[in-house]
Amino acid sequence: MFYKFTMIFFLTITYLPLSAREISGYVKDAKSDDPIPFSNVLIKGTTNGIMADTDGFFKLAVGDDDTLYVSTIGYFPKEIPVIKIGDKPLVVYLEEHVQKVGEVTVKPEMERAKVLFNLIQIHKKANRRRILNEENYKTLTNTTVYVAVDTTSSITRLIDNFNEVTVESDNGRIRFSPVYMAEQAQDMTHDGVNTLFNKEDGIFPRINQAIESLILLNVSVDLDFYKDQVNIMERGFISPLSSSALLYYNLYLNDSTVVDDRKFFNFSFAPKNKYNPLFSGHFVVEDGSFALTEIDVYIARQANLNFVNGFKGRVDYLKLPDGSWFYDEQRVQLNMSLTLNKDSLSNYSSKRADNISNGNWLINKSIHYSTSGRLNKIEASDWGKQPEFVSSQFGADSYSQIDKLKGQEVIKGIDKIGGLALTSYFNVGKIDLGPAFDIYSTNRIEGSRFTVPIRTSEQMFKKFSVGGFLGYGTRNKEFKYGVNLVYQPGITDKFLMRVQYANDYNLVSQNKYLRFIKNNPNNKGNSNFIAAFTASEKIPYLLEEQTIAFRFEYNTPSDIHFEASPYFTSTSSTPYVQFSRDELVYDNYKNYGVLFNTRIAFGQHYDKFFFDRVYYSTPTPVINLSFDIGQTTIPDNATEHFDLYYHFHGSIQGRILMRQVFVSYMLDAGYLFGDAPFNLLDQPVGSMSFGYAKYSFNLLHHASFAHNIYTNLHMHLNGGGIILNKIPLIRTLKLREIVSLKCHYGDLGDSYTGVFDLPQFYNNKQNSPYAEIGFGLTNIFKVLRVEYVHQLGSTYAHSSFADRGGIFFRAEMSF
Repeated sequence: MFYKFTMIFFLTITYLPLSAREISGYVKDAKSDDPIPFSNVLIKGTTNGIMADTDGFFKLAVGDDDTLYVSTIGYFPKEIPVIKIGDKPLVVYLEEHVQKVGEVTVKPEMERAKVLFNLIQIHKKANRRRILNEENYKTLTNTTVYVAVDTTSSITRLIDNFNEVTVESDNGRIRFSPVYMAEQAQDMTHDGVNTLFNKEDGIFPRINQAIESLILLNVSVDLDFYKDQVNIMERGFISPLSSSALLYYNLYLNDSTVVDDRKFFNFSFAPKNKYNPLFSGHFVVEDGSFALTEIDVYIARQANLNFVNGFKGRVDYLKLPDGSWFYDEQRVQLNMSLTLNKDSLSNYSSKRADNISNGNWLINKSIHYSTSGRLNKIEASDWGKQPEFVSSQFGADSYSQIDKLKGQEVIKGIDKIGGLALTSYFNVGKIDLGPAFDIYSTNRIEGSRFTVPIRTSEQMFKKFSVGGFLGYGTRNKEFKYGVNLVYQPGITDKFLMRVQYANDYNLVSQNKYLRFIKNNPNNKGNSNFIAAFTASEKIPYLLEEQTIAFRFEYNTPSDIHFEASPYFTSTSSTPYVQFSRDELVYDNYKNYGVLFNTRIAFGQHYDKFFFDRVYYSTPTPVINLSFDIGQTTIPDNATEHFDLYYHFHGSIQGRILMRQVFVSYMLDAGYLFGDAPFNLLDQPVGSMSFGYAKYSFNLLHHASFAHNIYTNLHMHLNGGGIILNKIPLIRTLKLREIVSLKCHYGDLGDSYTGVFDLPQFYNNKQNSPYAEIGFGLTNIFKVLRVEYVHQLGSTYAHSSFADRGGIFFRAEMSF
């Protein structure tokens, strides 16, 4: 999760005239003394002003000769000469404007807001459909990522020609270093999306894709406020136009204006509970159609998003000749850092993204839209210069600064470390070392196992890689080794061919389907260093295998991965795993077959690092369907012939967003039948360590069940601070609630015929589901998850192969 806190975007700091002085204060109800949110605070006779925040607070630059004009719907306006305002915070009291009808007092504008909101709901479906029905249009997207650097910090001494490769800001102490920038022009038609121009560059070549993914998945959000929920940074935010919005938001009708004989209504909104992850801001709708014409949204500090100093989103709409409203521009701005800016605590939502301190990462992404047919005759690279797109292209200096930064030694070092975190490989010129999780492991046969995994990098060959590993066990004093080759015949990874040979020890419980499920293509383990170093008992149940496998892969750009993998394996017994049949003991056996897998990703985003695709968990489900067919032979046994074995396996994984809460899940199931060795059975196990396991169990020992018909569920709920964010003092820690559930159910049916007798270390006496439930916290010190896990039910409470409960740890990060 390295990429989550290593990037953020550039914002322009608001310019204030040097001759002006700044006043601040509150707007309150004269009768109740309650704050009046979203009041208009203007300089009389001008359009210069600001809108008060949810607490009625405002801050404004004024001149001594100015007059303050404060107004809002439902109240009489008030004028205050600036010369009469002292140095203390100003409190402006407004009198209610009410009408009496008989014996009933009515506030017409307050009720009118609800009436107009209902009209918005009535027209919402039709207005959204008009946007979706626009099939022919063009977009120009600009993205920038900058990091703010204090010119007095030590980092400036590590970068040559610092001022030359950074950008000056209005704050003399802060300069902006470019990190990533991209331009993209696309033509949308009823036939699909056609990218006509694309240019991108960044100072970290190995992790540029991860930066782009952060923007795509968390910042380049679909700001469709006609939908009930907008997904931002792994959270679902209720739209202020949602059918249930009035349950979550206070809605205010600010005023109405007439432009070119058309009437518009201006609304403001704020969360009823400021600690919930909701927006504040304003929107404008057209009278009659009740279509959105503009909307601004902000995320308040109290929403307590991790790493987020401030968020801004804005959508402008343009009226087309047919009278419908379509997108004109979408803008998203994000200010992120490892720690919250101290001076941002007093800022209200609309200003938090602009409050920049040293170390802030600043992301700005804008998408401009046009339905003009004139652009068909213009080169897409020149669209930014056209009046249809009110945008400026990046200058040559910006890309030149990136090129110069890429050559700095400190930048190269950060890039290598980031590449290691994302891909598990550390680049050393023409050689990559990794995967990192293969370097150290423990087991009872080898003791401490040290491995040197290596491969040629892209700097040596672009379409070909040769690698392997050499491992050594400190207990048995034995070397193990392997070699692998990968070849990409085309320009893209549409077709890949791999050859692998290994002479190594492997777990008897090794899940051959796990590599299709894991997002990061590590070879072994579940990517948890804590488990590797805290095992209470070294695993004894290993097999010694010599394997050769060929893998033929076909990839579409995003949706389908198909693989066919013929294999041959010679498996030998070890001191803890024996092969016996009819009271005869065999030293080894051989099996051969073909494994097929189809991955259906439904457009799930991925990053491509050399020949591997790294996927990120999203609400889009990912399905894997596998089929393994093979046969087993026993040497020196000509009297018996074993039939083929067939193994069907399927899995689905994804994430469900429910406002600030999300649930990650992985469900798999399978059926093995025919004549097969016992190591092909599904074997749920644990690591017997303090490391929390993602795709295995936590309380089970190294051997438990062995089933040919099975299903497994691994899921966890992240509460997003739904409870803890409402507790004073605790909320400042930004802790997230965790509830996890792991279940296994299976059986050893008659359709399976064991080539060998089932070892006694398996426990199949009881045919009952096994389940674990966990409760814990994540985001401890930003990177740690701690969870107490307990067995559900009493069936296996006193079994010899499972613990009753325990505390487990995992390194992870979450917004």
